[in-house]
Amino acid sequence: MGFRLPDRHMAIILALGLAAAVYWPVLSSPRLPGGDLSDTVHQGYPFLSYTAASIAEGRIPHWNPYIYCGIPFFSSFSAPVFYPVRGLLLLAAGPEASVRFIWPVQAFIAALSAWLFLGSLAVSRGGRTVGTIAFAAGAWANTLFYAGHASKMVSWSFLPLLLYACERWWATRRAWFLFLGGLCLGMQALSSHPQMLLYSAMAATVWLAWRFLERPGVSKALAAASGLAAMTLVGAGLGAVQMLPGYAFSRTSTRGEDLPLSQSASYSMPPEETLAMAFPHLFGYRHGFPDSEAGGGPVYWGRLGLRLSSEFTGVSILLLAAVALLSRRTHRGMALGAVALLGLLVSWGGYSPFYRILYDIVPVFRKLRAPHMAAFLTTSGISLLAGPGFDAAVAGVRAGRCWKPIAAWGALCIVLLAFCRPILSSAQAGWWRRAGASPAAFPELVDRRVDLASGDLLRAALVSALVAGTVFAVSRKRIGPGTASLLVSAVAALELVPLDRDFQVFLPQTRIADLYPEPAGLREAVGEGRIFPGGNEFIPLGIRSVTGYHAARTQAVDDMLAGISSGGFPEVRSTGFTVLIDGGTVAPYGALVDEMASDTSAGGFPAELSAPMPRAFMPASWVSGGEAPAPGIPPEAVSTVSGGPDLPPPSGQPGSAVITRDEPELVEIATESGEPGLLVLADTWHPGWRVSVDGTEARLLRANGWMRAVAVPAGQHSVCFTYDASDFSTGLLISVVTALLTAVAAAFELVSRRRGKPGAGAA
Repeated sequence: MGFRLPDRHMAIILALGLAAAVYWPVLSSPRLPGGDLSDTVHQGYPFLSYTAASIAEGRIPHWNPYIYCGIPFFSSFSAPVFYPVRGLLLLAAGPEASVRFIWPVQAFIAALSAWLFLGSLAVSRGGRTVGTIAFAAGAWANTLFYAGHASKMVSWSFLPLLLYACERWWATRRAWFLFLGGLCLGMQALSSHPQMLLYSAMAATVWLAWRFLERPGVSKALAAASGLAAMTLVGAGLGAVQMLPGYAFSRTSTRGEDLPLSQSASYSMPPEETLAMAFPHLFGYRHGFPDSEAGGGPVYWGRLGLRLSSEFTGVSILLLAAVALLSRRTHRGMALGAVALLGLLVSWGGYSPFYRILYDIVPVFRKLRAPHMAAFLTTSGISLLAGPGFDAAVAGVRAGRCWKPIAAWGALCIVLLAFCRPILSSAQAGWWRRAGASPAAFPELVDRRVDLASGDLLRAALVSALVAGTVFAVSRKRIGPGTASLLVSAVAALELVPLDRDFQVFLPQTRIADLYPEPAGLREAVGEGRIFPGGNEFIPLGIRSVTGYHAARTQAVDDMLAGISSGGFPEVRSTGFTVLIDGGTVAPYGALVDEMASDTSAGGFPAELSAPMPRAFMPASWVSGGEAPAPGIPPEAVSTVSGGPDLPPPSGQPGSAVITRDEPELVEIATESGEPGLLVLADTWHPGWRVSVDGTEARLLRANGWMRAVAVPAGQHSVCFTYDASDFSTGLLISVVTALLTAVAAAFELVSRRRGKPGAGAA
């Protein structure tokens, strides 16, 4: 008898091989991932740099003072350091390594996850190999590399393991599988992408519901419901350290409000672009790459709006998935088909009435947008179906039936190839109409689109022929299932891996410090003030900016941005900026004032605006009840206060305020005044802040629409603004307790396996 590698060793070798094959450029080069449209460059690196610096100081970064005059940080899902892979990479090797290596590590986890799940469905070793390659090398997650959306990939990689836990719970009723399912949901929660967590929970619901429908009964219904509830509870407990502060943040975020249906359905997947699962270039190809434009126009012409990744699953995989769904031997395949269909209907968003139903009856859908992300359920379901589909295709007499329709599909692709140009030109008519042009005006662009689609059709025909030939050879007993598995696996890998690599773009730099060089003289010019407009690139430099980039903002930040965009120079000045930066040119506040004062057409320059506004001050007067600053009047002269400061009207000179301690979550200010007054700090207001005067808690006020303020008595006082992170502390306690319970459950499972109890082992 020949040597046979144990399954667990086979799984590890396969997972390592897949991770290395897809991410060899990452493993072999020190360059940083990134591109013009990558969130890694514009948000990921600056945020990770700030996170790493904060952890080095021994604190969790709850507040980011470097953009938007201050904004919540950890609670806004900006520092997912409690997801173990990201956190350990960040602590052990720094932010550069964290961004680079999370991709191959998650691909490795995805492969093991798929292998386990397919084993629970009694898929053969050859089928598990095919299905694992199909899932772990799938384009949906791996092409997110360019966009920099690693949190989506984290959630995707745990989906098969979640379904595995559901299946094993159903088969064994062992409590460990409830903890395992909860662990998957918890890891998704800690990865900081709640929308992906929601879709995964929906997939688990569909799986258990399908198992119940196979043999309905009261006890079965209770098992399905209790299992799902327990997994959700464990997942919520593990993810509480991130989700509890995140929930608090959502209550003040503009993204936490109910969105109108049109906005919720934005970035829906146009139904016709579902064809990209087989023909990735059919509607053009991606954005932000050298080959993304031709003849003065964008190659992509679909209705999605912005395409930074691909839903390509591979033609070989689609064919095997179809075999699985049509085979009577793969009844679990129908459950995977239901998961895939769910993802398809949700991803179509506004193009499908199903999404309107979800929007109306499930409140959380009113807070989400970009439903096309649910396509990961579709691509995952199809990829995993390739495993049982392979078994069905090579199962004796059925192999003789399968190769003919597979070959027919390839023949159809050849026919479509012959008519590719007229078909595509006709299909583009609507796109050209919306662009206000004609295809005849852009012949180079038309040719490029036709060439891309033609390549897809030719590739599909060749792949179909290879798969059909393999199945035919098995049916004639010229090759065995093992050889067939190797051939089909090779075809799938050759389809997927090169396309995955197409989305791997790197920067010439190897360090964040080189990515964001500090402009000469900037730090001295800014002093204790801010840059206007600024941006995220100044976060690693420790320089404050008025504006920036963040996926979610608070209402106070939006109020500030609205004010400076429509109010003119006085409102811009109210941000406490001291430097204007334009195209790399640094203009100190004084130079800017001199230039405006010399402009005789402007009718002079107000003397009260000649100096920058300090971050902390005591205004000469204030008006109660206003929600916006008085137009054109410096806040030092008159500040508006929401709710009223409960102070007598001022009668003398305004007091003084000096910042004596300035940290992200703590700002101390020394005040001195001859009468009770109002202290204003020109940092963004947020209900998470607390304020005390001489150690006694005071009422936090909102001044000038977005600033923090507090009433102070006459005399000399010490005012301390501190950020309240109690929701984080509570969440951390819940997460730690749940993690300990999960560890205990894992220990019991391990002991049970060693004792050889029936049902203890996993499939």
